[in-house]
Amino acid sequence: MKVKIVLFDAVGVLFPANTVVGDDLARRFELSEEQLFVMWKGFYQDYTVGKLTTEQFLDMFANMYSLPRDQVTEDVFIESFNGALAPMPGIQNILAKLSKTDVTLAMLSDTTPMFAHARSKWLFSNYFDHIFLSFEIGHKKPDPQAFQAVIDYYNVSPEEIFFIDDNERNVNAAIRCGMQAVRFEGTETLQKALVQAGIL
Repeated sequence: MKVKIVLFDAVGVLFPANTVVGDDLARRFELSEEQLFVMWKGFYQDYTVGKLTTEQFLDMFANMYSLPRDQVTEDVFIESFNGALAPMPGIQNILAKLSKTDVTLAMLSDTTPMFAHARSKWLFSNYFDHIFLSFEIGHKKPDPQAFQAVIDYYNVSPEEIFFIDDNERNVNAAIRCGMQAVRFEGTETLQKALVQAGIL
């Protein structure tokens, strides 16, 4: 079946996964990696699916680490995230090529309001017809309902969506939903996969 939608993950595909945000927050607030890990794996996960507002998240962050609330601001987190935004080598070239085809480009990202705001003026945003954000749709990968949100929005069959993610667990979840999917292992291998699928 002909692909109509090429769906990109963000972190690890459009820009590299790194520790910049965590390192910067640790430095700013004099916290250890282990201390921050509790937050990332704890209430931050609720924030990514819209169960916490930004203010609630910041309140909990300040409270957990006994920090003055006026020092724990949205601007601090956005600055940290902006520092982590660097394009994956070669990805803009692929996006430019895809934009000249008849497929629609979309993004499915597990993220939060603060980090989505940081990315909103990012160079690549104009390539995407729609950006699906976990905190808006209430589900994150590999939850099947995250993929279903894309299927429902475009009113296409799952087979008409080609999904790209660096996480094999998410790739397998997309395949179980009926999508075509590949694990991102670099832009050269992605381009070959897109050619093989008849998209490029």
